[in-house]
Amino acid sequence: MKNRIKVLFALPLMNAGGAERIVCTLLKFLDREKFSLILLLLEKKGAFLDCVPEDVYIYELKRSSLKSSVFPLIKAIRELKPDIVFSTIGSMNLLIASVRRFLPERIKFVARETNLVSLKNRDEKYPLLFDFLFKTVYKNFDLIICQSRDMLEDLRQNYFIPSFKMKIINNPVDIEEIEKRAFCESEVLDKRFFNVVAVGSLTEKKGFDLLIKALFLSEDKDIFLTIIGEGKEREKLQTLAKKLKTDNKIRFVGFKKNPYPYIKEADLLALSSRYEGFPNVLLEANALGVPVLAFRCKGGINEIVLEGINGWSVESFDIFEFAEKLEKIKRISFDKSAIKKSVEDRYLVFKIVKKYEEILENLYKG
Repeated sequence: MKNRIKVLFALPLMNAGGAERIVCTLLKFLDREKFSLILLLLEKKGAFLDCVPEDVYIYELKRSSLKSSVFPLIKAIRELKPDIVFSTIGSMNLLIASVRRFLPERIKFVARETNLVSLKNRDEKYPLLFDFLFKTVYKNFDLIICQSRDMLEDLRQNYFIPSFKMKIINNPVDIEEIEKRAFCESEVLDKRFFNVVAVGSLTEKKGFDLLIKALFLSEDKDIFLTIIGEGKEREKLQTLAKKLKTDNKIRFVGFKKNPYPYIKEADLLALSSRYEGFPNVLLEANALGVPVLAFRCKGGINEIVLEGINGWSVESFDIFEFAEKLEKIKRISFDKSAIKKSVEDRYLVFKIVKKYEEILENLYKG
């Protein structure tokens, strides 16, 4: 096949995160008649490494940090001669934006942003430095893909990225794959309870402390929470649950590469994040016909949640309203087919991947 567009996807590792999952989806579904695909990693590691299709060439820099990868990265891009470099995850994006001037001008550079940058930078060791870099080098990209309107506005208002350099593409949902993986296990939850499931890394950003406090405020003894994920906040969260005497209503099951059997059996998927990019887990729960309850934080929640159809959202940080809605939703019978349709109509993988194909083709031609 001649004249295929060579696209190099750049990530640090294939860890179990939303960005890595989306890259796997793109690598799987992008049209091979149009695109030749390469995956560049610092190290050939990560829980999602086996999700990479066999026909995708993986180039390993064999470096343990981004700091030590500067010159190997420049050398690799020069050797591989891609038409387009597509990077995601903020730190990798910043590195590539910083070295672009040392790379051939003919190459187009695309960044897919994964966070509300102004909020994410507060968690960095040197927030002012990161803010400076986003204001200066980020403009070096030919295109920045934002997952939500909130993300685009954040970059435009706080980092002065021109609107013409940005495009919103929501995350895709591979419903067929989710359903296949969801039904490979059964009876993972105790059906005697109203089961609430929450999924994510146990970090401050994900707000599991707020969720535990909301559960404490609920007087309904039939509500049981299963938290799927690992992270540095685990011990702190377990201590909080014991302090509030809710530990008998909460189960921490750790990281699950396949969380879908839990989500499938849940009565509700809860998202308690302080901020988001565009949470895949809400789309995935809806794909399985499960309603969601989320804080109305920045990061696309207002785009995803159709009130009363596929779930509910409440004011950010309002644990009292969250607890109230938990009890209310328990008494509501949601239409599973309507919930699934809310995802199919907007985020079906083939529709979203087509948008990616169009922008990559236009960028290449332009």
